[in-house]
This record gives sequence, C-alpha cells and structure tokens, in this order.
Amino acid sequence: WTGAAKGNVWITVVTRSSDQLRQRVAWSLSQTLVMSHEGVDTHRKTELYLTYYDILVRHAFGSYKELLREVSYSPVMAKYLTFLENKGLVAGGTYPDENYAREIMQLFTVGLH
Repeated sequence: WTGAAKGNVWITVVTRSSDQLRQRVAWSLSQTLVMSHEGVDTHRKTELYLTYYDILVRHAFGSYKELLREVSYSPVMAKYLTFLENKGLVAGGTYPDENYAREIMQLFTVGLH
C-alpha cells in the first residue's frame, strides 16, 4: 500500500458520494484534526487512514465532543500524539507523556494564548 493507493481510494469515494456536503465537512475536519503517517505500519497504512477518515465522515454533522472522543481512540491518532502504550508514574516508573493532553487543548479545542 502506498500513499497513491490511499489517495486513489479517497478520491473515488469522495467524488462519487451522494452526500457531498458531508464529505466536504469531513475534509475540513481532516484539516483541523490532523495526524501523521510516521510510525504507522506501512502495510496497514491505507486501511488505518480510511478508518480515521470514516470517523470524520460519521461525525461531520454531530457533536464535536463525540468526534474528539472517537478520534482519541483512533490508533492513528494514538501513534501521532504519542499516547499509545503511555503509562503513569506508578505503572511505568517515569512521568507520563502529556503530549496528547496538550495537543487536544492547544490545537483541537480552546487553544492557548
């Protein structure tokens, strides 16, 4: 699977879909709730991205709170924001990675001054 495969599947679905407004809102959400392909298994990359995009399509006209909740459980976002297998001080012996909490607050919701 390559980036071209991901793009081809996405373009085919989006351009032939009967719900164009939903697809455009989902695309806009994808520009806000960004994620990266770094560290994602290349054999499953296309499937993971399309599953993530399906979350955006499903919540395009719904609650932003519910969208953030489902995006938070996405494996792609877990890898991107480094909270996959994150452990607390008691369980891991080190301080937990707070990158996810900071990014949710700073980038995806209220922002910081």
